[in-house]
Amino acid sequence: MKRMLAAAVTAAALLPAVPAQAAADPGAALKRQFVPGHGVTMRTTSNSPGLRETIRVTGSVEFGKSGVVASDLMVRDTGKNAASTDWMRVVSVGGRFYFQSPLMLDRLPMGKTWVLMAFEGEPLVSLAGVDVFKPRVLRSLVAHAKSVKGGLHRGSLTAKEAGALGPGGSGPFSYLLGLDSAGLPTRLDTDTGAGRGKDWTRTAVETRFTGWGAKITIKAPSEDDVISSEEADEATMAELLTAFEDIPEGSTSSLGLSK
Repeated sequence: MKRMLAAAVTAAALLPAVPAQAAADPGAALKRQFVPGHGVTMRTTSNSPGLRETIRVTGSVEFGKSGVVASDLMVRDTGKNAASTDWMRVVSVGGRFYFQSPLMLDRLPMGKTWVLMAFEGEPLVSLAGVDVFKPRVLRSLVAHAKSVKGGLHRGSLTAKEAGALGPGGSGPFSYLLGLDSAGLPTRLDTDTGAGRGKDWTRTAVETRFTGWGAKITIKAPSEDDVISSEEADEATMAELLTAFEDIPEGSTSSLGLSK
């Protein structure tokens, strides 16, 4: 569960020309989706065989005039050793992060069901460290594709190229990006490795995007239900902070955290 929480709180500079194979400019298509009160639904599966962990994320993101302004995600550990209580809901809105999990409820004051974290940052949208909701990132993935067939773009990035994508993109990875006829993402699969020797682990993340342009409004939990991380007891926050120690290098940079 700690690694699941770590992934949950986890998390662009290239502007190449779009390849001739692309039917539409994906960056421009994405910008046209930036309409307040609208968004897209996403479904992610993160699998780390060596760690025997499978994390599933479902939820939605809301757009503003310049990009993502909020997200509401349900994160579940569905690995073999996971319990029914191994889930967490993360609401990111107004630059703030709200966490809810049954593992913390018995440690919170009566009537409080959410913890407001002290740090601020961009809404959580990816466990892969690749934010395809940024036009420059999307264009970069299209430009680095080694093959394009049926709207599927296959490619890989070096550590330097991945780092240029922004926070969380600190290591090399291969990817499969699917675009529809309008140039909007329908899927993003990434495969990456981290660590050395016996500590090396492989993680495959598959994300699907549906319902582009749907009406979506994400609000912060009621103040009556929220307790700040400063007010929470030490045991509750110790579990959260311990989880941060397992976060891969660079994946918390967008949240204002450092390792």
